[in-house]
Amino acid sequence: MKRGLLVLALGCLLTGCGKHYWEAPGRGVAEFETDSGQCLQEAKTKYDISERVYRGCMRARGWARIQTTDPTDRQFRGPEEEEEFYSPPNPLGERGISGRSRADDPACTGPRAARPSHCPR
Repeated sequence: MKRGLLVLALGCLLTGCGKHYWEAPGRGVAEFETDSGQCLQEAKTKYDISERVYRGCMRARGWARIQTTDPTDRQFRGPEEEEEFYSPPNPLGERGISGRSRADDPACTGPRAARPSHCPR
């Protein structure tokens, strides 16, 4: 009984970890950038930006918001915090904990010393 509760508690703890990403079957970064940009424009109100409107717009376009510690190449970062709605994050940024090389990540270009740890050096 105690072991079962421990496993359940550990499972709940682990599923709460990770960052949020958007995914849609068969859609890539270009589609994400287009939809996210249009949803950001739609979410802008006279005085602020509505996170609720942005998320509703993304869902209406077929995107699902998921939480993971190790995103695939088909899961993209969108704005989560208030500041990010004014300067959205790189959709391919913060690519998880596996350390896999992600050749399609724009951050993996340029001087090797300046590349993030998940890029080949």
